[in-house]
Amino acid sequence: MIDVQGSTITRSHAIQNVGVSGLEYPINVELDGDVFRAAGKWTLGVSLSADQRGAHMSRFVETVDALDDRPVSIVGMVEFVHLVRLKLEASRAKCGVEFTWFRRVYAPVSRKSALNPHQVTWQVDCDGAPEDGKSKVVLTLKMPVKSLCPCSKAISDRGAHNQRSTVTVSVRSSAESASLMPPVEKLVQVVEAHASSPVYPILKRADEKFVTEHAYDHPGFVEDLVRSIAGSLARFDGIEAFKVHVLNQESIHAHDCFAEIASEFW
Repeated sequence: MIDVQGSTITRSHAIQNVGVSGLEYPINVELDGDVFRAAGKWTLGVSLSADQRGAHMSRFVETVDALDDRPVSIVGMVEFVHLVRLKLEASRAKCGVEFTWFRRVYAPVSRKSALNPHQVTWQVDCDGAPEDGKSKVVLTLKMPVKSLCPCSKAISDRGAHNQRSTVTVSVRSSAESASLMPPVEKLVQVVEAHASSPVYPILKRADEKFVTEHAYDHPGFVEDLVRSIAGSLARFDGIEAFKVHVLNQESIHAHDCFAEIASEFW
């Protein structure tokens, strides 16, 4: 049959990235030593030369389907994206998958436990063969914490307003150093250590008292939280660059507040 997409054209522009997004397909995730089944949301793209009319979109789905039940780690994502590049006959491929990681969290006093959901994304930009040294890997963690307003505490006779903060941390390394990136659990610990309090799935009365008082003793602006997290990430080995975004869902305002820091060369 005639291959219209693979046909050549003249006097056109090269495309840096073309592909499919919002592809929901399951994945066996290997994360921090555990393997679990997750619903992956995939974005897969490749570069397209100026003389090629279109990309073979079906090949993206075929490559994901070929993973079958094999566990995929962040290092394995480098190999997968390289396969996408080869299958689409492209010089560059940029692919990512987002999934929910459920982490067991224990209440601070009662030790009752349940699962907290965190969003994790792996993204690989494969520029040529992995051994060429130009491919990049980005790990993104999105999770909630609790913050308490220092200004509200300082000016009020009783109490202080709280908000839930959504923290998004992205760390980048070369494909060769992907195995040296910090575990996701470590990134969670960094974020929670600088918040007024972690967020818990189960709290009994004694736990609620502890969390309320702990947050009151550890107030912080959105600026404080983003700066302290960035300061910790800057000391990690295996991270070439990072970006931190904090969004406060304000409890007494009709707007939200945010702060963002990106390291040099992000």
